[in-house]
Amino acid sequence: MSDASLKALTKKVKRVLTEYKSNFPNVITDRDYFPFKVTEEWGECLQNYLMLTDRGRQKGLSKEEIHAEFTKEFADVLGMLLLFADNEGIDIEKAFDEKWFANLSNEI
Repeated sequence: MSDASLKALTKKVKRVLTEYKSNFPNVITDRDYFPFKVTEEWGECLQNYLMLTDRGRQKGLSKEEIHAEFTKEFADVLGMLLLFADNEGIDIEKAFDEKWFANLSNEI
């Protein structure tokens, strides 16, 4: 994923948050909102993962339906992580370069 696409994705999830806030003005989206939402979404993602891997109740859903929900919840986690990083002033591309990619060989 290129830097531009990560930035574009962050911009789009910020638009979703703006619309969400206009539709639900009573929801407090202060600084704590983001880590709490990441945790909530991660829990929902894990619930679907447990169902997908036969460690949780299937709730009458097929594996395909469970995988579709798992995929959506994974997107929720990533979206909230991007919002959290943006809210905290984190340059996610720079963070990846410094933490993940700094020791990569030039062969890639």
